[in-house]
Amino acid sequence: MDKADDGPSRRSQRGLDWLSFFIADVQTGFGPFVAVYLASRDWSPGEIGLVLAVGGIASVVSQAPGGALVDATSRKRLLIGSALAMIAAGALIFALWPSFWPIVVAELLHGGTGGVIKPGLAAIGLGLVGHSALSGRLGRNQRFNSLGNALTAGCMGLLGYFASTRAPFFAAAALCLPAALALTAIRGSDIDYAEARSAADRNNPRKGHRVRDAARNRHLHIFILCLVLFQFANASLVPLVGGRLGYRHEQSSELITSGVVVVPQIVAALIATWIARRADDWGRKPLLLAGLGAVAIRAVLFAMVTNPWMLLLIQPLDGVSAAVIGVMMPLVIADLMRGTGRYNLAQGYAGTAIGIGAAFSTGGSGYVVQHLGYATGFLGLAAVGLTGCAVLYWFFPETRPKQAHPTSRHVA
Repeated sequence: MDKADDGPSRRSQRGLDWLSFFIADVQTGFGPFVAVYLASRDWSPGEIGLVLAVGGIASVVSQAPGGALVDATSRKRLLIGSALAMIAAGALIFALWPSFWPIVVAELLHGGTGGVIKPGLAAIGLGLVGHSALSGRLGRNQRFNSLGNALTAGCMGLLGYFASTRAPFFAAAALCLPAALALTAIRGSDIDYAEARSAADRNNPRKGHRVRDAARNRHLHIFILCLVLFQFANASLVPLVGGRLGYRHEQSSELITSGVVVVPQIVAALIATWIARRADDWGRKPLLLAGLGAVAIRAVLFAMVTNPWMLLLIQPLDGVSAAVIGVMMPLVIADLMRGTGRYNLAQGYAGTAIGIGAAFSTGGSGYVVQHLGYATGFLGLAAVGLTGCAVLYWFFPETRPKQAHPTSRHVA
């Protein structure tokens, strides 16, 4: 069921590379800079956590419908283009109207794109190269995504420091334009619709397994539980660090925050393709254990270290987690859902569960920190991360196909 040996065009491959790069640029503006930006305007940790939770809830609601829509339509580029327009509108609202209800609207716009962008990028990659070359394509996506995050976080940190704290949001809106140009470089004819949804019948690609049959996949549920625990532990770490910097080191908080983002993204960019190769050589499970374990270690170190510049020495662990989860999540779901025609719906289901974990994490951790302190908040998140490692180790099997036939020509 893999793509023919001639593969997709170089133009489409490069288009997906740069789309991953610029979408990462755009999303960086909604990362830790939100916590710094709002904290500098005297928002409390609870209020910051609340609006972040609103965005997380919007993302949760969009996941399953978004995944089903990505499965159903062959116009995946149009979906991603519409999401870029919503993100640009949300970024401008952040920059121009930083009061409570406009910020809630901006978070709703941004969160509402979550069900389309990640499944859409993974589906386009699968439709371009096929399942046997998917690990390499996902590694390439993650590399460009991480490079985009690193470059943009550095630039936005400088903008926030030398211009204003709202400058990163203007930059995020502007970067939607090159992302849209990269999207147009991907040829629709190069995307195999049947492959993009992992259909069982190429002659009838719109036919998939019944949802209730796909939902009986026990290993899918275990994997998603592990991802939820990972995201619960991970989602709050950088926002909490950003908020702590905003209160204690206001003058340099944007520069330090940009470093907190840049360092792991550089690490992730350097190791993403290596992770993709090892996924085929070693299997998926050892790498997943390393990625989940790194977030727990990082949370413990954040509880112990308060020097702002020392935080940068901890953040390479975030790069390990980002590279592993960025490659492994769509790859393992593709392993589990191969031939069902429900690949993107399963991604939506995973995104829904992960979004719930992230929303509870960002919403609850702000109040925990407000009442019990930062150290307690970080140690609690570390315990959640370790629980995810235990569930993965004891209950989740290896999903690597027994006979892998990588076709590197598709992603060369």
